[in-house]
Amino acid sequence: MYTLFLDTHGSEIIVSLYNGVKSIEKRQESEYSHAKFLVPMIESIMKENNVSFENIKDIVVINGPGSFTGLRIGLSVAKVMAYSLRVPITTVSTLKAYLISDEGDDMRLAVIQDNKGFYICTDEYVDEYVEDISSYNEYRRVPQMIDVSKVVQYAKSIKDTNAHLVRANYVKKIEAEK
Repeated sequence: MYTLFLDTHGSEIIVSLYNGVKSIEKRQESEYSHAKFLVPMIESIMKENNVSFENIKDIVVINGPGSFTGLRIGLSVAKVMAYSLRVPITTVSTLKAYLISDEGDDMRLAVIQDNKGFYICTDEYVDEYVEDISSYNEYRRVPQMIDVSKVVQYAKSIKDTNAHLVRANYVKKIEAEK
């Protein structure tokens, strides 16, 4: 049985199958073509690894902050699949995924900057928006990278969501001012 992992928050799409031991991943750069690539990537990874939809036991999806269109596409596909397959869906914030993927242990800061401020997350605080991060100078910024295995393992420790209630955390200011 596999967990299907989807991340479309930025310019790189990540699709992964995780079996509890290892993660089989496909990554695709896609500045503005997420809709064109996402479903074919899912079909391809499943076909290449002889995995059928009946073998998907749950779905983990990154729900932002991130690109408005990218998140909308990824979450729509994840929600439809979870509902159709009758499997649980769990969302993880982009910032929390960055923290989880980092090797450090404390005083870490995940940051996504927009034109007017910063979306941040620390080990102590959940996602929040601030206009100034100078009060976080003692924190070490973590890289903006996602380790799928670590994120899926974390997702298994939190509550899943009804597919109808899954919501995106859009970075509206970034998208509106491009």
